[in-house]
Amino acid sequence: MARVLFFGRLSQFAKHLAMLIIMHLMKQIFIAIRPKQWTKNALVLSAPLAAGTFFQPEIFQKSLGAFFIFSGASACVYLVNDSFDRKMDAQHPVKSFRPIASGSLPVGLGLAVSIALGSLSITFAFFYGLGAGLIISTYLSMNILYSLFIKRIAVLELLFIASGFGLRAALGGAATDTELTAVFLFVISCFSIFLAGCKRHSELISHDISLQRHVLGRYSSVFLRNAMIVSSCGGILGYLAWFVQSSNINLLLIVVSFISLLLGTLRFFRLALAGNAEDPTTQILLDPYLRSVAIMWVCSFLGSVYV
Repeated sequence: MARVLFFGRLSQFAKHLAMLIIMHLMKQIFIAIRPKQWTKNALVLSAPLAAGTFFQPEIFQKSLGAFFIFSGASACVYLVNDSFDRKMDAQHPVKSFRPIASGSLPVGLGLAVSIALGSLSITFAFFYGLGAGLIISTYLSMNILYSLFIKRIAVLELLFIASGFGLRAALGGAATDTELTAVFLFVISCFSIFLAGCKRHSELISHDISLQRHVLGRYSSVFLRNAMIVSSCGGILGYLAWFVQSSNINLLLIVVSFISLLLGTLRFFRLALAGNAEDPTTQILLDPYLRSVAIMWVCSFLGSVYV
């Protein structure tokens, strides 16, 4: 009887321990897929929002579906990148706390989850059409190439990072059958390069290069600053041209949106020069000035399109 009781308690302990381990791993997976970074996937909504069709029931449903598809694809990419970069991340003052770099999440499990997320994202994307499926497939393929060797090639790796933003906008257009104009794509591309340049410049001046990405040693502060200036100017001028060629728009709200975009760009440029723009998403959420300008831009932009 005592033996039966002992093994019964042992079995309960084992089940309880297994549940704790599973919960711990699920928590680490959740942290590793970086849901906070999914705010970047809001770019998926940009095409239908700019076209003035976002709030139509069918378009709204497709846009949200596309958002979650790209969130799954980006989560897959984060796990793959963290698996490849775990040794380098372990030496980083911040990235060393990531689940895979710290050893809290086994590499094998991280890769298994990434394969599952990538497969699901591609499968669901093709339900939206061939174009959407190819966009997600291209995004995943480019990021695998990036993790393998592109990240060591200066300028090209910068363009690869920037392309991720463009593909987000492209998926929104493909999923909702919204035509993407040349000006729209130009603006998205310019600001994508601007954000990527800000990120690299912040990394370049914030940490010891020997403990950072090898590619940073191939950049100069002057080059990155010039790239930021040229791309931001191109994006601002393209944004202005986009509204000039539009019709039935509120002039006052256009002016407010243009000014807020200009102020936000200048603020982010200043943060990058100070080495505080390594994580654009976090910076936008934490910086009060930048957050206020972003809210003002969103409200004025939506108002100019829908009012």
